[in-house]
Amino acid sequence: MPVSDGGATSAAGSSNMMMMLFPILLIVVFIVLIIVPNKRKEKQFKNMLGNLRVGDMIKTIGGFYGKVVMIKEDLVTIECGPDKTKLVLSKGAIASVESFEEGKEIPEKTDAKKDDAKKDDAKDSSEKTSKKGK
Repeated sequence: MPVSDGGATSAAGSSNMMMMLFPILLIVVFIVLIIVPNKRKEKQFKNMLGNLRVGDMIKTIGGFYGKVVMIKEDLVTIECGPDKTKLVLSKGAIASVESFEEGKEIPEKTDAKKDDAKKDDAKDSSEKTSKKGK
């Protein structure tokens, strides 16, 4: 009687198919995790530069902060520093944009919460010392 090993060949065939699907699955995961978010971020960046207008506060890739005073095609003129120095930049040199409305100041980035916490700690310690003295 001939011995049939059809079960062994089907197991080897499914293993071979899994080995072929693994690189394809790896490429799909690569596209989803890396390329799609980068395209989304690039689209947001182009939208940000497209909505750039005079009066916006910007930060450049070099670390300069300034206010947009003129936009001409691909060039942007900004004022920065206390003496209102004017710099002409390419739009590609802009890292981020903060819209600026007339009459509203951009809040300075301070650690107000830390300052408040220090004040509260000072009050608590002064209250404790005053209670001990009584």
